[in-house]
Amino acid sequence: LSMPGSPIIYYGDEIGMGDNFFLGDRNGVRTPMQWSPDRNAGFSRADPQRLYLPPIMDPIYGYEAVNVEAQTRDRSSLLNWMKRMLQTRKQSQAFGRGTMTFIRPGNRKILVYLREYGDDTILCVANLARSAQPVELDLSQYKGTVPIELLGRTPFPPVGDLPYLLTLPGYGFYWFKLSREVEAPSWHEERLPRDDLPVMVLMDGWNSFRPDRVTSWRAGVATKLRVEAEQRVLPRYVAAQRWFGAKGANIVRVAFADGGEWITDYHGNWLMALFDVETRPGANLPDAHEPVSSGADAQPAAPANEPAEARGAPRGAARANVARYFLPLSIVYEDADETRMQKLQPGVIARVRRQAAVGVVADAAADEEFCKSLIEAIGAENEIETERGTIYFSSTRAFRPLLEQAEDNFSLGGQHAQGTNTTLRIGDAFFLKLYRRLHTGISPELEVGRYLTNVVQFSNIVPVAGAVEYRGQDGTLNTLALLQAFVTNQGDGWDYTTNYLVRFLEDRRALAELPDDAHGPYIALTRMLAQRTAELHVALATPTEDPAFKPEHITSDDLRAWVHRVQDDARETLGLLAHPEELPEAVRAEAAHLVEVRTSLERRIAAEGNRLVAGGLKIRHHGDYHLGQVLVKRNDFIIVDFEGEPARPLEERRRKHSPLRDVAGMFRSFAYARQAAMRLCSVTSSEDCAKWEPLLVSWEQETRETFLRVYDEIARAAGLYTSLEHVLPLLTLFEIEKALYELRYELRNRPDWAHIPLRSLIAFSG
Repeated sequence: LSMPGSPIIYYGDEIGMGDNFFLGDRNGVRTPMQWSPDRNAGFSRADPQRLYLPPIMDPIYGYEAVNVEAQTRDRSSLLNWMKRMLQTRKQSQAFGRGTMTFIRPGNRKILVYLREYGDDTILCVANLARSAQPVELDLSQYKGTVPIELLGRTPFPPVGDLPYLLTLPGYGFYWFKLSREVEAPSWHEERLPRDDLPVMVLMDGWNSFRPDRVTSWRAGVATKLRVEAEQRVLPRYVAAQRWFGAKGANIVRVAFADGGEWITDYHGNWLMALFDVETRPGANLPDAHEPVSSGADAQPAAPANEPAEARGAPRGAARANVARYFLPLSIVYEDADETRMQKLQPGVIARVRRQAAVGVVADAAADEEFCKSLIEAIGAENEIETERGTIYFSSTRAFRPLLEQAEDNFSLGGQHAQGTNTTLRIGDAFFLKLYRRLHTGISPELEVGRYLTNVVQFSNIVPVAGAVEYRGQDGTLNTLALLQAFVTNQGDGWDYTTNYLVRFLEDRRALAELPDDAHGPYIALTRMLAQRTAELHVALATPTEDPAFKPEHITSDDLRAWVHRVQDDARETLGLLAHPEELPEAVRAEAAHLVEVRTSLERRIAAEGNRLVAGGLKIRHHGDYHLGQVLVKRNDFIIVDFEGEPARPLEERRRKHSPLRDVAGMFRSFAYARQAAMRLCSVTSSEDCAKWEPLLVSWEQETRETFLRVYDEIARAAGLYTSLEHVLPLLTLFEIEKALYELRYELRNRPDWAHIPLRSLIAFSG
């Protein structure tokens, strides 16, 4: 199927039907097709003696054992596998029309070739042996591409300079699409040191970058080194990180904003550094090999709070954007601890030399000793004085039990970037989140997590063990790190749900009859999810004198403000659709349709607003609640990530609101899961999945009704509101608000997914 041209499948081959070679000549392969285990294999109702050739009666390959009817019901059968293969083959013209180039690996039991057609490149790897085989492939020509396994659409680690290692089971095979658009898996770590790392010569540790901290005759050299670090070394490292937010802009400078040297008795010393990353559209990074100005000519780095013109930006140039990031740094020399330096490779920023000693300066997040020291400092509630502020370490009541559970196991697990954060598993007890892009103010995730851990002791969250916070002399507050418990789980609710729906669709193709309780197990899990959601809101509504968490009654002014907010969101969002021709072709028609029904949508918002009734409680809530924010654990749920919607300001995320915003968010997540399952179905099935969509619509409706029924029972009993009928208009209003938020996000980040909120908003306008 991966060879050039059109593949030919002789009838019966798709089910593994046998041949009757006793018939002689070519008649052995002309026996009746085996449709079912019935008379004459379902081929004919005629008398068996009148058939031109008899059906195969073999006990293994005969029609009673091998037939279409039986294999249709088995989603893992050869017939359904063949259907999936043919559908996958249809996704790329490279299979039929592309060129064919053989790669000759050292292991001659592995057959490898490339199929290329235009920009489409397919790598085909087949194990011709009956036992498992390894193979190393020279794919250096495709360095940087991410192989996507076509049957499961699973991204593999990217191709690098080294031979690409694969292992295949006996007679196993892979079809990979080599893509430059898809990101590498989030769990992938690049452990090899870069060859083009710059080299910096240090005189006096971290003071080498501080002209005011070295002797006067070395000040020029320190100034030169700091300019090199801020304008060349750090910008190249930061630009390559997943946690760097301004991907569309170029970094002009990574300026040291504040920080302090952190020295420990046992593990080492680090620079707890905050940097202001200055970006500007159209700016170009200086050449890595361009010579640096001499110490006499180098200008001292301007303070971070000076305007762009003072930092060398030409007047009239595009205004620079400055964002603050947390980037702790570590210096390790190979003669002191070579093993530790090797483990630091994923975070290496530059090579350093101090007299005869050679080492590296690296992101301390990759340093196991740094993470261990961070936990110890949280337990001791230490402080670090910086030039312009103080870094505070604090712990909660959950810290000591978790420390005892750790049993001195502080080994560093894989490092993963999640948006603007870096998360690290430390041993089997702790989970550390480093906030990279810093926002001024109290972190909702820390604030809510600490309250649920220390005060109300809600059990279905990940307990907060401690935090690292920075407070500047000017009152600036930033959360730098959050320490939580590590909770074993079965994955998040999003993966669980989409995988369940894909399996459900596969079962429908194999089993035509729909059972009475088709979604029974999933609905039972939905009831548990609704229960935990309601219990979370009840916990957050606990009476308290803490003004940040004290429940308040929803007033008419609140309702008017919320309606006006949704109306403003609608105007902003629909403004992005003013020119549908500039949108991706896949969503233009639906975008144009939404613009046409704009007035109807605005009337719907106003109508729901007019139906609102004041009453119920206004409390702190999750703020960005969806299936990806709940972890499945033994038929129960753990609720995580209380940061709120990242696109909204920090103060807005901390405001009290109706808990129904979380319910609306979960309803929107059910809609997304349904559409995601349809997308996965369309690339793995040989049949038109559209005919199964009504079944998924029914699933979504049943799931929503179950969730709302269970949630309502608990919420009303706890006094979150008095009547479901009175709050249904508010729930609809919040769903519209969430769909508008989703559409703005998708248009700016994932245009291919914009059709989901577009369809929902069109439905709301109807």
